[in-house]
Amino acid sequence: MSAKEVLYSDSLATWFDCLASSFQVQTPYSLTKSLQTLIETVGQMLRVDYVILRPFRANFILPRSLIYRHPQAHPWPLLSVEQTVWPLNSLNYAVFNGGNSEQSQLEFSEIFDKFYIKASLLFSLQLNQECVAGLAFHDSQSPRQWTPFEIQLAGLTVNQIQLLLVQTEAYYQLKSLAQRESLIYAITSAIRSSLDAQTIFKSITHQLGQALQVDGCALSLWDKTSSFVECVGLYDRFQENTLTLPQSKVPIAENPVLQQLMTTGNPVILDDINRHPELICFDLPLQKRAKALLIVALKVEQEIIGSISLRQTENSRNWSASEVELVQAVAAQAAIAVQQSRLYETTKKQAQQLRESEQQVKQLNLYLTESVLKRFLPSSMVNKVALGELSLDLTPETRLITVLFVDLVDFTPLSGQLDPQIVATLLNEYLETMTKAIFQEGGTVDKFIGDAIVALFGAPEELGWQEQAKKAVKVSRKLYLCLAQLNQTWKVRGWVDTLDVPFVQMRCGIHQGTAVVGMFGGGQRSDYTAIGLTVNLAARLQEAAPANQIWVSERVATYLDASEIERVPPLKLKGIDTLLHVFAIKSDGGEKG
Repeated sequence: MSAKEVLYSDSLATWFDCLASSFQVQTPYSLTKSLQTLIETVGQMLRVDYVILRPFRANFILPRSLIYRHPQAHPWPLLSVEQTVWPLNSLNYAVFNGGNSEQSQLEFSEIFDKFYIKASLLFSLQLNQECVAGLAFHDSQSPRQWTPFEIQLAGLTVNQIQLLLVQTEAYYQLKSLAQRESLIYAITSAIRSSLDAQTIFKSITHQLGQALQVDGCALSLWDKTSSFVECVGLYDRFQENTLTLPQSKVPIAENPVLQQLMTTGNPVILDDINRHPELICFDLPLQKRAKALLIVALKVEQEIIGSISLRQTENSRNWSASEVELVQAVAAQAAIAVQQSRLYETTKKQAQQLRESEQQVKQLNLYLTESVLKRFLPSSMVNKVALGELSLDLTPETRLITVLFVDLVDFTPLSGQLDPQIVATLLNEYLETMTKAIFQEGGTVDKFIGDAIVALFGAPEELGWQEQAKKAVKVSRKLYLCLAQLNQTWKVRGWVDTLDVPFVQMRCGIHQGTAVVGMFGGGQRSDYTAIGLTVNLAARLQEAAPANQIWVSERVATYLDASEIERVPPLKLKGIDTLLHVFAIKSDGGEKG
């Protein structure tokens, strides 16, 4: 899935809500309002300059052109911009992208040059095989290659508008049947009030069956490629609580009634079936016998997609013209309901796919975030960032931090006395153990410099100055305890405390001050680190400290109890112009640690 499609996913819910609400159109005003909202929504999603819906048929339910213009688009005269939309004859849509089009017509170049159009999608809206309107998406910024996703989204919008126009037109036809106005209202309300197909189909058959006082009414879905009909809605006057829909047992090819319906497309009207013995072989509705039968096709663009069947079981019935017209009108609404439910399901599946793709992208971003942050932050802080509970701004900035510099003593000559694989294992165990101890106190691992470790307190998560200093000292003491345990482990393995290899020793330096902290690097590689004199002073303190000791600057010592520290004679450190007042941290036994 492309990044552009992921961006569309946030707007898809708005388009989806617009689609669902448009099913409630009743008046020309509300139709125009819903269509305007729909084209504005899809125009914003596709990021085009203009969306134009232009009617071509006189006295059409859409009285005028509807236009969406991006606020920054070139302000064309609204009457003139209609010239950019014209009937596409037999084509459903045409694509124009910077001089190349799928329809080779001169008017593309002439009209689009006139209006500075660089890319366009043109669609034809068909009703009863007549082009009644056109929908255009124009972009005047630059040539544009329309993606399959964009064309599909635009096509779905066209389908929705066509269904909306058909629904509105059918609604007014039904309204003209004044004697059945209450029935029409009930059925159309059921269609508009729900997107659940089973609820709609059940309402249609029950309302129609009860209004015409028939013994049974069934709504079935099938087409010329089907082997059997599928009953999706059922009314039985004798079994109101029937829950199980009957399954067809007679193939459509062997059903003479449905064959006649397919051949003519006209209603099959049987006042008395006994007069038509050649049509007796059928099994729906209800797989029961019938004395009178009326079957009307559900059509979409002259193609049969199903049928409505009404029957009388005991007596013949003279089906009136008004009853046939009513069933035909209801069949038109039912066909819309079928298309509506299918479009709804298709859109819902696509929306779900987009949501799933978006979730995958979020999971990938989460994985990448955790993979990067867990290198230098404790897991508790990484989890807070991943869950959105903690926001980190890693842009370099000046911060007051405490820097802990830890280094092994004479590790280079020591490593020369051990096997390289042992050295690698020993060093990895040391770094892993030290990192874990630093993370336990909320410290940040800045970097490893060979066998040296640089840790920060107060970045990226802010801490009070005193809390920083105390945590740094607490961690340094814990590091010595960890190293003692490691030495015992390595001694058991025979790596240290031998004739040639002594125990591993280390020393620490701690200083507090300002430094520039953040992500440094470029597009190929960047790291979170701190730079400045504060870091250098911590390093110099560590270099000057004797083995197995922790030296801190005067700034750090001010936050510690007098019983914890012991003054060291002022030092002249490398690269530092002035004497530095230094203190040694005492061990728990009162000696220097």
